Amino acid sequence: MNIKRNMRIVLINVVIFIILLSGIGFTYATTSQELKNKQKDIDEQIAEKKEEMKNVKNELSDTLTQINKLNVEISDYQTEINELNAQIGTLDIQITEKEANIDEQQKKFDAQKTALEERLVAMYESGTVSYLDMLLSSEGITDFISNYYLISEIAKADNELLDNIENTKNQIENEKNSLQDARNQRNESKTAVEGKKQTLASSVNQKNQLAANLTEEEKAIQAELDEFEKDKQRIQAELAALAAKDNVKPVAPSAAGYISPLAGKTKANITTGYGSYQTRSGKHTGVDFACSGGTPIYAVKAGTVITSKALTYPNGSYKSYGEYIVINHHDGTMTLYGHMQSGSRCVSEGQAVAQGQQIGRVGSTGNSTGNHLHFEVRVGGSPVNPIPYLP
Repeated sequence: MNIKRNMRIVLINVVIFIILLSGIGFTYATTSQELKNKQKDIDEQIAEKKEEMKNVKNELSDTLTQINKLNVEISDYQTEINELNAQIGTLDIQITEKEANIDEQQKKFDAQKTALEERLVAMYESGTVSYLDMLLSSEGITDFISNYYLISEIAKADNELLDNIENTKNQIENEKNSLQDARNQRNESKTAVEGKKQTLASSVNQKNQLAANLTEEEKAIQAELDEFEKDKQRIQAELAALAAKDNVKPVAPSAAGYISPLAGKTKANITTGYGSYQTRSGKHTGVDFACSGGTPIYAVKAGTVITSKALTYPNGSYKSYGEYIVINHHDGTMTLYGHMQSGSRCVSEGQAVAQGQQIGRVGSTGNSTGNHLHFEVRVGGSPVNPIPYLP
C-alpha cells in the first residue's frame, strides 16, 4: 500500500516537473521570439537611419559640388571681367593716342590750307597772267627755259600742296572713324563688364545660399577653396601687370622650346589635365604630374624668377599653391610650379635661371592631397593649356 502510495507521489511529482519544465520552455521560447522581433525592428531602424544619413551626406556632397561649380563660374566671370577691363585700358590708351594724332593732323591740315589760301591770294594779286603768257613773254631762249622751269616748279609745288591737303584730310577722316570704332568697342566692353558683374553677383548669391546648408567640416573645406580662389585671382592680376610691363608678343607653343619640368616625364605622364574638374577647387588651371616626394623640379626654359614664396595661413599652415615658383621667360610666357616640398625652393625672386636648372622638389604643400607637381603656363597673366608647350 505504501509502495503504491509512494509510486503515485513520485509519478505526480514527475508530471508536475514535466509541466513546470514545459511551462519554462514555452516562456523562454516566447521571450526569445520577442527579442528576435525586437532585434529585427532595431536593425530595420538602424538601416533606415543609415539610409537617411547616406541621403543627407549625398545631399551635402551635391551641395558642395554645386558650390564648386559655382566657384568655377565665379572664377571664369572674374577672369572675363579682368580681361575686359584690361581691354578697356588698352582702348583708352589707343583713344588718347588717336585723339592726339587727330589734333596733330588737324594742325598740319590747317597749315596746308593757310599756305594754299596764301598762294591763291598771291595769284589773284598778280593778275590773271597765265603760265602760257609767262612763256610767250620770255626774252630769248634762256629766259624761256628759265620761265618754263619756274612754272614747272610752281605747278609741282601746287600739286604737292593739294595732294598733301587731300592726304591729310583723308588721314583725319580715317583716324576719326578708327577713334569712333575704339570708343564703340570700349562702350561695348563696359556694357559687357556690367553684365558679367550682375551674373557674377547672382552666382555669388546662389553660392552663399547653398553654403548655408554645409556642415562645419564642409564649410571649412569651402573656406579653404575660397581662399585658394582669392590667391589665384591675386596672382593672376600680379602676373598680368608684369606681362603688360614686358609688352612682349607671346611666342607660339611650337616655338617655345620648353623641356619637361621632371626628368624622364613627358605630357604622356600627365595625371590630371588642364581644365578638368578632378580637383576640389574645381577648374584645373594647369596639369599635374604625380610622382614621389622629393623628385627634382627643373626650369622648362631660361628666364627670371619673379615669384618664389610659400602661401600660408596666419597659423603657418600651407594654403593654395603652398610652396610655389613663377618664372618669366621673356617671350610672352611664364611658368608656375606649385605644391613644392616644404623648404625645397632653391631659387629666389630676381634670380636668372638656365633651362634645366633645378628650382625645387616635388611635394604636397597647400591645397593638395598627395605628392605631385602642379605645372602652369601663363600668357598675359592668365593660364593657358600647357600641353602644346610640353615635349
